Order: sequence, then structure tokens, then C-alpha cells
Amino acid sequence: MSETAKTIATSFRWWRFGLSFALAAALGALAGYGVFLARGARPDAAPDFTVPLYTGGPGSFTLSDHRGHPVVLNFWASWCAPCRAEFPALQQVYDRYRDRGLVLFGVAVADPPRDSRAFLDEQQTTFPTGPDTTGKIAQDYGVRGLPVTVFINREGKVHKQSFGRIDEARLVAFVEELLGQ
Repeated sequence: MSETAKTIATSFRWWRFGLSFALAAALGALAGYGVFLARGARPDAAPDFTVPLYTGGPGSFTLSDHRGHPVVLNFWASWCAPCRAEFPALQQVYDRYRDRGLVLFGVAVADPPRDSRAFLDEQQTTFPTGPDTTGKIAQDYGVRGLPVTVFINREGKVHKQSFGRIDEARLVAFVEELLGQ
């Protein structure tokens, strides 16, 4: 093998090693970030908001009025297939835990009011819901896609966030954790 071929082969090995190392580091960082979010490593105070109600009674919903209770916020839209798929589980969890002090609130994001109301009627939703008409609530909670579910402890701090569709078992586990605090 010529000297040039040896140099190229050595360079290629180092390049491949560097690429493998960078890929492993990126995957490790991504996995660590997922654990960071799942463990609730974001102890920030939950941003307060007030919105008019679609369901759950007349008037409006103000998050800070529910301090002292565990709160689950679910960001959704009627056009979002994963949101539609998780809604029955949200209703079941609300029915099961509301007498234990759980507050569940659905925040409609980027959804025309007529479409939101039709979807809520179709789902026979009884937990309180309302619109984020300006997008500020979603922005304050770091929502970049739907659905997103935010778990807020009794002290009004963000305990956990779940990005994407949440299944009933995981929802129940997170709610039980909140109620146990």
C-alpha cells in the first residue's frame, strides 16, 4: 500500500471515529433531555392565564384560582389526530379523579371556536376547556406541537410535561404521582 493510501485510510478511520462519537453524544444528549423533561426537572412556576370557558360551566377559567390542587393542562386542537385519540382517556381520568381534587383543563390551540365546540360536543366533554385565542398560553408553556399535557403540582409549579399523545396508563401514573404529593 502506498504512503498516500495509508494516509487516506488513517484519515478515514479518524473521520469515522469522530462521526460515531458525535452521533453517540447527540443521542445521549437527546435521551438525557427526554429524561430531564419526564422527571419534571423544570420546577418553574406555571404561567397564569384566564380564558373563557367552552365547557365546564359559565364564565372563565383562571389557573391561579386552582392553587392547592393538582392541575393537568392539555393543549389540543380538533384537527389534531393524536389529540382526538387521547381525548377519551382525558375524560375518563377526569371522571375518575375529580372528586379527589384533580383539576383538568383543556386548552384549544389554533382551532376555530366552531370546530372546537363541535369536537367537544362530539366527545361529550365535561371537563373545563377554553381557547388560547392569541397563542400566548401555548407559547408560555413551550408548546411547539400538539398534543402537550402539562402536570402542575399543588404549589403551582410545572411538575412534568408530556409531548405527543399520552396513553391512559401514563396519564393515570402521572396523576397518581401528583395526588400523592
